[in-house]
Amino acid sequence: RKRANAKQLEVLQQIYEVNKFPNAILREQLAKQLGMTTRGVQIWFQNQRQGAK
Repeated sequence: RKRANAKQLEVLQQIYEVNKFPNAILREQLAKQLGMTTRGVQIWFQNQRQGAK
């Protein structure tokens, strides 16, 4: 597993503020743009939602 770097976190946080439940297409685009796996992006959003509870 790899942790997201500062630039990746910045982009992910910006998207999260607007959309807490990105669809598969957006997750795939984010993964390509950020050099992450789609699963990694999905897990990041799941973890953010859990932490917000």
